[in-house]
Amino acid sequence: MLFRKDPCGIICIVLTYAMLLHCLYAILFVIIIPLLNESLYGTLHALITCTFISLCIFSHARAAYFDPGFVPLPKKGIDFSDVKMNDNNKDNSDGWTICNRCDTYRPARSHHCRICKRCVRRLDHHCPWINNCVGEFNQKYFILFLFYIGVTSIYVFSFVIWSLIIFSQKSDSLIVHSIILCIESCLFGLFVVTIFVDQVQSILNDRSLIDTLKLDENSRMTPQILPPARVLLRKVFGPGPILLWLLPCDLKKSNETLDLQNMHNV
Repeated sequence: MLFRKDPCGIICIVLTYAMLLHCLYAILFVIIIPLLNESLYGTLHALITCTFISLCIFSHARAAYFDPGFVPLPKKGIDFSDVKMNDNNKDNSDGWTICNRCDTYRPARSHHCRICKRCVRRLDHHCPWINNCVGEFNQKYFILFLFYIGVTSIYVFSFVIWSLIIFSQKSDSLIVHSIILCIESCLFGLFVVTIFVDQVQSILNDRSLIDTLKLDENSRMTPQILPPARVLLRKVFGPGPILLWLLPCDLKKSNETLDLQNMHNV
């Protein structure tokens, strides 16, 4: 498991868990138990809330604490001085390049993260909210985290507004927590939905954020010949029905990682 001692990332993770736990506490102990303790609807809303928040936390953990796709470092140092003197030799026919910071070969579309100080396969960006890079191996979980946060925000906002309208007797605690939940749902929900749309768009365009930034204006405007959207999405979410894509577990069976590691061990 990975845990990066980046102050910004640690603060963002603490805020994320604090908001999720506050949401769980307020829904269960401020709204449901006092007002819907003997109602079947109360049990149903409690199960829905716990399920959504559990999926948020599990997706976040898979994105934050596991390998995003680090390019393995060679066990023995390799001298690239002759290659670096000639820029034309930095790319081969398969798109592999040499990282000047890691001093290692890296696959096509791999980029160096200045915070992690490692090259990451299909690096999109370094996200402080997961205190980790978003790369080939954890982009699915990052997108699922955004998706479940967005769904949870919409559900919590609707449930809080409904409870304020239905129940005439409102305690001070209920009003205060309801206001905080509405603010959290609106701000956090809009934020993650925006990033979620951007992530899906990058998958459908088959270009990460860094890939797009490194292109010149002419290359960005040049139309691409892309595979079908389902094929592009399967590269990230794995095989199987679409419903299985919503599970924060690994559905991909690939030997690329082992092949890459064996290549560096030679």
